[in-house]
Amino acid sequence: MKRILLVSAIIASTFALQLGGGTALAATQVTPAAQSVSGIVGTAISATTAYTVTGISGTKVFVISPTLPEGLSMNSSTGVVSGTPTASSVASNYTVTVSDGSTSATATVTIAISGTATLAPASQTVTGRVGAAITSTAAFTSKGIHGTKYFSIAPALPAGLLFSSSTGVLSGTATTAKAATTYVVTAADGTNYALATLRLTIPAVPVMTPGSQAISGVAGIAIATTSVLAAPTVTGAKTFTVTPALPTGLTISATTGAVSGTPTVVSTQTTYIVTATDGTNFATSTLTIVVAATAIATTVATSTQGCLAPTISGRISNTVDVANSALPSTQFACSIRIGIRPWKAVVVAVAHQGMNVNKTVASYSVVLKRLNGGSIVRPLNIGATPSVLRAGYTRLKAGTWSVTITALSATGATVATYDSALFRVG
Repeated sequence: MKRILLVSAIIASTFALQLGGGTALAATQVTPAAQSVSGIVGTAISATTAYTVTGISGTKVFVISPTLPEGLSMNSSTGVVSGTPTASSVASNYTVTVSDGSTSATATVTIAISGTATLAPASQTVTGRVGAAITSTAAFTSKGIHGTKYFSIAPALPAGLLFSSSTGVLSGTATTAKAATTYVVTAADGTNYALATLRLTIPAVPVMTPGSQAISGVAGIAIATTSVLAAPTVTGAKTFTVTPALPTGLTISATTGAVSGTPTVVSTQTTYIVTATDGTNFATSTLTIVVAATAIATTVATSTQGCLAPTISGRISNTVDVANSALPSTQFACSIRIGIRPWKAVVVAVAHQGMNVNKTVASYSVVLKRLNGGSIVRPLNIGATPSVLRAGYTRLKAGTWSVTITALSATGATVATYDSALFRVG
């Protein structure tokens, strides 16, 4: 019996020794083993990750050394570091120890707290205008940003403006309007950052009344003076200018914006920009000018088209004669005249050979077109013998007009087309 008890005691002792040895050798581990924190004075840090501990079975208590930067603290139950730093601190390694009183394990946390970074100037204001280069903003200087600086801006800038990522300078020419908007400029070096604001306004270009006008003149003949311009958004004393330079002989009134004079040189159709400004506000309108070489004679030259049609005469006055050489083909027409009446009416006369002679053309389509939009069509059917056909237009709007005449075959196919120069009505 004593021998049985002795063997049992030996076995129990051996099992206890093995079990005790197993407990002492079991691995302890803290996850994550290393963490890092990068913060800025006055800004709450992103809290570290709570630890997972293996190999420690008792109640766990976390401590950290050395002492954390001012404003930061550790949760003794989870090991989480959080808070808002109140003082800067160079990058340092801190040891986190977790223990249940008999078994312990460690991890590390690297913490760096930078001072409050600043940009100067802290704010800037830019007021530009569409189509004109803005005055570039000042380059920023910074404190508390020690690495290579990278600048960014938000929200997106108007089209045409450029922002330097290396200096923070805003420049360029805006092509679209932008209501007053505050932009945030950020400078960062990957660890530290600083902010500034930029207030930007790009107003839309106000338009004067009338917004557009047209002049169709003849060298050596005074034009009809254009309308006086109204610019209600320009509240101060207005000065009117025009670009590019007007044709020689024409001038613009600096006080009314009206253009007058006698052109002395031929000018192809050109669009001019008239600007009114009081030094602060401005507005614009457009002016289209074309100057023909000479005044057109009021009689028709003998046709070079080989026609035997009657002469265009009678109810045509203040005419624009069409040179026979300008007509597109010998089959087109014998001659054309365009009469402009003082009571805002136009008569277009076409002399033709008649279908007995010219079997190619059966009718004409006469289109009177206004420069700023709108057109009126008149059909003219050709008879068997030569005659003069007339298309009349009355009660027209004052403005710049032109005529397009298309000769059509019997099937409606286009034979040839003539386009007149611009002329003024009213």
